[in-house]
Amino acid sequence: NNIWQYCLDHTTNLPNNLNEIVRETQEKIHGSQMISDKIITSLLQFFIFSTQAKICVDVGTYTGHSAVAMAEIAPKAKIYTLDRFKQVGWEVAREYIKKYPNIEYVEGDAIDMLGDLPDNIDIAFIDADKKQTQLYFDILIDKMADTGIIIVDDVLWRGEVIDPQNRRAKVLDDFNKYINSRKDVSNLVLPIRHGVNIIRKNKES
Repeated sequence: NNIWQYCLDHTTNLPNNLNEIVRETQEKIHGSQMISDKIITSLLQFFIFSTQAKICVDVGTYTGHSAVAMAEIAPKAKIYTLDRFKQVGWEVAREYIKKYPNIEYVEGDAIDMLGDLPDNIDIAFIDADKKQTQLYFDILIDKMADTGIIIVDDVLWRGEVIDPQNRRAKVLDDFNKYINSRKDVSNLVLPIRHGVNIIRKNKES
């Protein structure tokens, strides 16, 4: 709509290489609408910058856009990006990720691999198989730094979580309710694009 376009027009442009990933994804890769847009990517970078993140995790590499965005804003941070072996978009991802020595591209089942990541993760971005979202979260929350932040994308699933009629919408509605019911975390759901859920640990009293 008009106000969304206004926000896009008045938000700082992303670096050229991120725009190149978007263009190449749109030209070559099935499901290009899955790539994070300018607002979500900028939000992710703001959190990484403001927390001075040292360890970042990107669950759902796709064509590498989010991982490269992390590396651009935090060139000294260690970034782990995870996706299934030869998942859609992997060739584009490899092409761009190889330019960033601080990104480690891990291929396989994230459920199996997340537990092997280091502790004290500062920022985690979950944008992968929606049906596994809660499993990804449950593994990551125990590995986050005390000030760590988990950002989960697509949590409103095109607005369908209000009255879920398909499995993805139901899973994401259940996830949002699950997060909101936990006493050890605080969260903020924002209606940006398809929705983001921003989650942090509560301070121990």
